[in-house]
Amino acid sequence: MRLGSAPITWGVCEMEGWGERLPFNQVLDEIAACGYAGTELGPPGYLPTDPRALRHELESRHLAPVGSFCPVTLHRGADAARSRAEARALAELLAAAGARFLVLADAGSEERLASAGRLPSNASASFDDDEWARFADAANGIAADAAALGIRAVFHPEAGSYVETEAEIERLLSLTDPSLLGLCLDTGHVAYGGGDPAALAGRHRARVEHVHAKDVDPEVLRHVRHEPLTYLDAAAAGIFVPAGRGMIDFSAVFRVLDLPRADLWVIVEQDIRIGGVFMPQDPAANARASREHLLRLAG
Repeated sequence: MRLGSAPITWGVCEMEGWGERLPFNQVLDEIAACGYAGTELGPPGYLPTDPRALRHELESRHLAPVGSFCPVTLHRGADAARSRAEARALAELLAAAGARFLVLADAGSEERLASAGRLPSNASASFDDDEWARFADAANGIAADAAALGIRAVFHPEAGSYVETEAEIERLLSLTDPSLLGLCLDTGHVAYGGGDPAALAGRHRARVEHVHAKDVDPEVLRHVRHEPLTYLDAAAAGIFVPAGRGMIDFSAVFRVLDLPRADLWVIVEQDIRIGGVFMPQDPAANARASREHLLRLAG
Protein backbone atom coordinates (compact mmCIF):
# COMPACT_ATOMS: atom_id res chain seq x y z
CA MET A 1 0.00 0.00 0.00
CA ARG A 2 1.26 3.49 -0.85
CA LEU A 3 1.30 5.07 2.60
CA GLY A 4 2.50 8.59 3.23
CA SER A 5 2.29 11.00 6.12
CA ALA A 6 2.15 14.77 6.61
CA PRO A 7 3.58 17.36 9.01
CA ILE A 8 0.16 17.87 10.66
CA THR A 9 0.74 14.61 12.54
CA TRP A 10 3.59 16.46 14.25
CA GLY A 11 1.39 19.49 14.97
CA VAL A 12 2.49 21.55 11.96
CA CYS A 13 -0.58 23.35 10.58
CA GLU A 14 -1.28 26.37 8.38
CA MET A 15 -3.94 27.74 10.77
CA GLU A 16 -3.16 30.80 12.89
CA GLY A 17 -2.91 30.03 16.60
CA TRP A 18 -2.61 26.30 16.03
CA GLY A 19 0.53 25.88 18.10
CA GLU A 20 4.24 25.21 18.02
CA ARG A 21 5.96 24.06 14.83
CA LEU A 22 8.72 21.49 15.15
CA PRO A 23 11.79 21.86 12.87
CA PHE A 24 11.15 20.37 9.44
CA ASN A 25 14.32 18.28 9.54
CA GLN A 26 13.08 16.50 12.64
CA VAL A 27 9.65 15.91 11.13
CA LEU A 28 10.99 14.54 7.83
CA ASP A 29 13.49 12.32 9.65
CA GLU A 30 10.72 10.84 11.78
CA ILE A 31 8.32 10.36 8.84
CA ALA A 32 11.02 8.36 7.08
CA ALA A 33 11.99 6.43 10.22
CA CYS A 34 8.35 5.39 10.68
CA GLY A 35 8.48 3.65 7.31
CA TYR A 36 6.36 6.01 5.24
CA ALA A 37 7.07 6.22 1.51
CA GLY A 38 6.02 9.82 0.96
CA THR A 39 4.76 13.01 2.49
CA GLU A 40 2.64 16.06 1.82
CA LEU A 41 4.44 19.36 2.20
CA GLY A 42 2.66 21.02 5.10
CA PRO A 43 1.98 24.78 5.32
CA PRO A 44 3.44 27.11 2.67
CA GLY A 45 7.09 27.76 3.41
CA TYR A 46 7.45 25.04 6.03
CA LEU A 47 9.56 22.89 3.71
CA PRO A 48 12.03 24.53 1.31
CA THR A 49 10.32 26.40 -1.52
CA ASP A 50 13.24 26.01 -3.91
CA PRO A 51 12.37 22.86 -5.92
CA ARG A 52 15.92 21.55 -5.98
CA ALA A 53 16.34 22.01 -2.24
CA LEU A 54 12.95 20.42 -1.61
CA ARG A 55 13.74 17.41 -3.77
CA HIS A 56 17.10 17.01 -2.02
CA GLU A 57 15.50 17.00 1.43
CA LEU A 58 12.95 14.38 0.38
CA GLU A 59 15.16 12.20 -1.80
CA SER A 60 17.85 12.02 0.87
CA ARG A 61 15.22 10.38 3.10
CA HIS A 62 13.69 8.25 0.31
CA LEU A 63 10.40 10.14 0.58
CA ALA A 64 8.20 10.90 -2.42
CA PRO A 65 6.58 14.35 -2.65
CA VAL A 66 2.88 13.46 -2.81
CA GLY A 67 1.09 16.81 -2.74
CA SER A 68 0.17 19.78 -0.62
CA PHE A 69 -2.86 21.08 1.24
CA CYS A 70 -4.13 24.37 -0.18
CA PRO A 71 -6.84 26.32 1.70
CA VAL A 72 -8.74 28.70 -0.55
CA THR A 73 -11.50 31.32 -0.30
CA LEU A 74 -13.50 31.20 -3.52
CA HIS A 75 -17.01 32.49 -2.82
CA ARG A 76 -15.95 36.16 -2.99
CA GLY A 77 -14.48 37.60 -6.16
CA ALA A 78 -11.40 39.39 -4.81
CA ASP A 79 -10.51 36.53 -2.49
CA ALA A 80 -11.02 34.02 -5.30
CA ALA A 81 -8.52 35.82 -7.54
CA ARG A 82 -5.93 35.86 -4.76
CA SER A 83 -6.55 32.21 -3.89
CA ARG A 84 -6.28 31.18 -7.53
CA ALA A 85 -2.91 32.91 -7.86
CA GLU A 86 -1.65 31.29 -4.65
CA ALA A 87 -2.88 27.87 -5.76
CA ARG A 88 -1.18 28.20 -9.12
CA ALA A 89 2.13 29.12 -7.47
CA LEU A 90 1.86 26.09 -5.22
CA ALA A 91 0.99 23.87 -8.20
CA GLU A 92 4.13 25.13 -9.96
CA LEU A 93 6.24 24.13 -6.95
CA LEU A 94 4.54 20.72 -6.82
CA ALA A 95 5.18 20.15 -10.52
CA ALA A 96 8.84 21.13 -10.19
CA ALA A 97 9.23 18.84 -7.18
CA GLY A 98 7.59 15.87 -8.91
CA ALA A 99 4.46 15.74 -6.75
CA ARG A 100 0.99 14.70 -7.95
CA PHE A 101 -1.79 16.42 -5.99
CA LEU A 102 -3.01 19.89 -5.16
CA VAL A 103 -5.33 19.28 -2.21
CA LEU A 104 -7.88 22.10 -2.18
CA ALA A 105 -10.04 22.94 0.84
CA ASP A 106 -12.24 25.86 1.74
CA ALA A 107 -10.42 28.11 4.20
CA GLY A 108 -13.54 28.51 6.34
CA SER A 109 -14.20 31.31 8.77
CA GLU A 110 -14.24 32.07 12.48
CA GLU A 111 -17.98 31.43 12.46
CA ARG A 112 -17.61 27.98 10.92
CA LEU A 113 -14.68 27.07 13.17
CA ALA A 114 -16.82 27.93 16.18
CA SER A 115 -19.69 25.71 15.01
CA ALA A 116 -17.71 22.88 13.39
CA GLY A 117 -19.34 19.51 13.92
CA ARG A 118 -22.74 21.08 14.55
CA LEU A 119 -25.24 22.13 11.91
CA PRO A 120 -25.14 25.90 11.41
CA SER A 121 -27.90 27.60 13.38
CA ASN A 122 -28.44 30.41 10.84
CA ALA A 123 -28.36 30.85 7.09
CA SER A 124 -25.43 33.26 7.22
CA ALA A 125 -23.15 30.35 8.14
CA SER A 126 -23.68 28.69 4.74
CA PHE A 127 -23.21 29.73 1.10
CA ASP A 128 -26.13 31.09 -0.86
CA ASP A 129 -26.73 29.94 -4.45
CA ASP A 130 -24.59 32.69 -5.98
CA GLU A 131 -21.71 31.94 -3.62
CA TRP A 132 -21.89 28.23 -4.45
CA ALA A 133 -21.76 29.05 -8.15
CA ARG A 134 -18.74 31.34 -7.70
CA PHE A 135 -16.99 28.81 -5.51
CA ALA A 136 -17.50 25.93 -7.95
CA ASP A 137 -16.48 28.01 -10.96
CA ALA A 138 -13.28 29.14 -9.23
CA ALA A 139 -12.50 25.58 -8.08
CA ASN A 140 -12.83 24.36 -11.66
CA GLY A 141 -10.53 27.17 -12.76
CA ILE A 142 -7.86 26.30 -10.21
CA ALA A 143 -8.10 22.64 -11.20
CA ALA A 144 -7.65 23.57 -14.87
CA ASP A 145 -4.60 25.66 -13.99
CA ALA A 146 -3.13 22.72 -12.08
CA ALA A 147 -3.88 20.26 -14.88
CA ALA A 148 -1.96 22.44 -17.33
CA LEU A 149 1.07 21.89 -15.08
CA GLY A 150 0.54 18.14 -14.80
CA ILE A 151 -0.92 18.36 -11.27
CA ARG A 152 -4.26 16.82 -10.31
CA ALA A 153 -6.51 18.92 -8.07
CA VAL A 154 -8.62 17.09 -5.49
CA PHE A 155 -11.06 18.65 -3.05
CA HIS A 156 -10.76 17.98 0.68
CA PRO A 157 -13.81 18.42 2.95
CA GLU A 158 -12.71 20.24 6.08
CA ALA A 159 -14.24 20.68 9.53
CA GLY A 160 -14.68 24.37 10.26
CA SER A 161 -15.10 25.21 6.59
CA TYR A 162 -18.03 25.83 4.26
CA VAL A 163 -17.59 22.37 2.73
CA GLU A 164 -17.87 20.22 5.85
CA THR A 165 -21.21 18.37 5.97
CA GLU A 166 -22.26 15.62 3.57
CA ALA A 167 -24.85 17.96 2.04
CA GLU A 168 -22.16 20.58 1.38
CA ILE A 169 -19.80 17.98 -0.07
CA GLU A 170 -22.53 16.68 -2.37
CA ARG A 171 -23.39 20.22 -3.46
CA LEU A 172 -19.81 20.98 -4.39
CA LEU A 173 -19.36 17.71 -6.27
CA SER A 174 -22.57 18.30 -8.21
CA LEU A 175 -21.37 21.74 -9.31
CA THR A 176 -17.79 20.89 -10.29
CA ASP A 177 -16.36 19.04 -13.27
CA PRO A 178 -15.15 15.52 -12.37
CA SER A 179 -12.74 15.59 -15.30
CA LEU A 180 -11.00 18.53 -13.59
CA LEU A 181 -11.54 18.06 -9.86
CA GLY A 182 -11.27 14.82 -7.92
CA LEU A 183 -12.14 14.10 -4.29
CA CYS A 184 -9.73 13.72 -1.40
CA LEU A 185 -11.52 11.49 1.13
CA ASP A 186 -10.46 12.61 4.60
CA THR A 187 -12.08 10.04 6.86
CA GLY A 188 -11.69 12.10 10.02
CA HIS A 189 -13.02 15.38 8.67
CA VAL A 190 -15.99 13.69 6.98
CA ALA A 191 -16.91 12.02 10.29
CA TYR A 192 -16.39 15.27 12.21
CA GLY A 193 -18.94 16.91 9.89
CA GLY A 194 -21.49 14.18 10.58
CA GLY A 195 -20.85 12.07 7.48
CA ASP A 196 -20.08 8.41 6.85
CA PRO A 197 -16.69 8.14 5.08
CA ALA A 198 -17.33 4.68 3.62
CA ALA A 199 -20.79 5.64 2.32
CA LEU A 200 -19.42 8.85 0.79
CA ALA A 201 -16.61 6.89 -0.86
CA GLY A 202 -19.12 4.38 -2.18
CA ARG A 203 -21.25 7.07 -3.81
CA HIS A 204 -18.24 8.74 -5.40
CA ARG A 205 -15.76 5.89 -5.80
CA ALA A 206 -14.65 6.97 -9.26
CA ARG A 207 -13.93 10.46 -7.98
CA VAL A 208 -11.88 9.46 -4.91
CA GLU A 209 -8.30 9.87 -6.12
CA HIS A 210 -6.55 10.60 -2.84
CA VAL A 211 -7.16 9.54 0.78
CA HIS A 212 -6.35 11.09 4.15
CA ALA A 213 -6.70 8.32 6.72
CA LYS A 214 -7.59 9.96 10.02
CA ASP A 215 -9.33 8.52 13.10
CA VAL A 216 -11.68 10.26 15.53
CA ASP A 217 -12.22 9.83 19.27
CA PRO A 218 -15.99 9.28 19.63
CA GLU A 219 -16.10 10.66 23.18
CA VAL A 220 -14.54 13.98 22.20
CA LEU A 221 -16.83 14.11 19.16
CA ARG A 222 -19.84 13.71 21.47
CA HIS A 223 -18.63 16.79 23.36
CA VAL A 224 -18.35 18.65 20.05
CA ARG A 225 -21.94 17.75 19.16
CA HIS A 226 -23.44 18.89 22.48
CA GLU A 227 -21.15 21.62 23.81
CA PRO A 228 -19.82 24.91 22.35
CA LEU A 229 -16.44 23.33 21.61
CA THR A 230 -14.62 25.03 18.73
CA TYR A 231 -12.62 23.10 16.16
CA LEU A 232 -9.31 24.34 17.61
CA ASP A 233 -10.39 23.36 21.12
CA ALA A 234 -11.47 19.93 19.92
CA ALA A 235 -8.09 19.40 18.25
CA ALA A 236 -6.35 20.47 21.46
CA ALA A 237 -8.56 18.03 23.39
CA GLY A 238 -7.39 15.12 21.23
CA ILE A 239 -10.32 14.51 18.91
CA PHE A 240 -7.95 12.94 16.36
CA VAL A 241 -6.27 9.73 17.48
CA PRO A 242 -3.99 7.10 15.90
CA ALA A 243 -5.72 4.94 13.30
CA GLY A 244 -7.48 2.02 14.93
CA ARG A 245 -8.09 3.74 18.26
CA GLY A 246 -11.20 5.67 17.26
CA MET A 247 -14.54 5.32 15.51
CA ILE A 248 -13.56 5.14 11.82
CA ASP A 249 -14.31 1.83 10.11
CA PHE A 250 -11.21 1.68 7.94
CA SER A 251 -12.06 -1.87 6.85
CA ALA A 252 -15.26 -0.58 5.24
CA VAL A 253 -13.39 2.26 3.54
CA PHE A 254 -10.77 -0.16 2.24
CA ARG A 255 -13.47 -2.49 0.85
CA VAL A 256 -15.30 0.32 -0.94
CA LEU A 257 -12.12 1.69 -2.50
CA ASP A 258 -10.64 -1.76 -3.19
CA LEU A 259 -7.50 -0.94 -1.21
CA PRO A 260 -4.62 -1.54 -1.37
CA ARG A 261 -4.22 -0.04 -4.85
CA ALA A 262 -0.97 0.96 -6.48
CA ASP A 263 -2.59 4.04 -8.03
CA LEU A 264 -3.88 5.52 -4.77
CA TRP A 265 -1.85 7.29 -2.10
CA VAL A 266 -3.15 7.01 1.47
CA ILE A 267 -1.82 9.84 3.63
CA VAL A 268 -1.99 8.83 7.29
CA GLU A 269 -2.68 11.84 9.47
CA GLN A 270 -3.43 12.75 13.06
CA ASP A 271 -4.16 16.48 13.42
CA ILE A 272 -2.72 17.50 16.79
CA ARG A 273 -2.00 20.79 18.52
CA ILE A 274 1.27 20.97 20.39
CA GLY A 275 0.66 22.80 23.63
CA GLY A 276 -3.01 21.87 23.78
CA VAL A 277 -4.84 20.19 26.63
CA PHE A 278 -4.03 16.86 25.03
CA MET A 279 -0.64 16.32 23.48
CA PRO A 280 0.81 12.99 22.39
CA GLN A 281 4.24 12.81 23.93
CA ASP A 282 5.62 11.05 20.87
CA PRO A 283 3.98 11.92 17.52
CA ALA A 284 6.34 9.47 15.78
CA ALA A 285 5.08 6.61 17.95
CA ASN A 286 1.51 7.49 16.98
CA ALA A 287 2.44 7.72 13.30
CA ARG A 288 4.10 4.32 13.51
CA ALA A 289 1.09 2.79 15.25
CA SER A 290 -1.29 4.20 12.62
CA ARG A 291 0.82 2.81 9.78
CA GLU A 292 1.04 -0.62 11.37
CA HIS A 293 -2.73 -0.75 11.94
CA LEU A 294 -3.57 0.13 8.34
CA LEU A 295 -1.03 -2.33 6.97
CA ARG A 296 -2.61 -5.10 9.06
CA LEU A 297 -6.03 -4.25 7.64
CA ALA A 298 -4.60 -4.31 4.12
CA GLY A 299 -3.22 -7.79 4.70
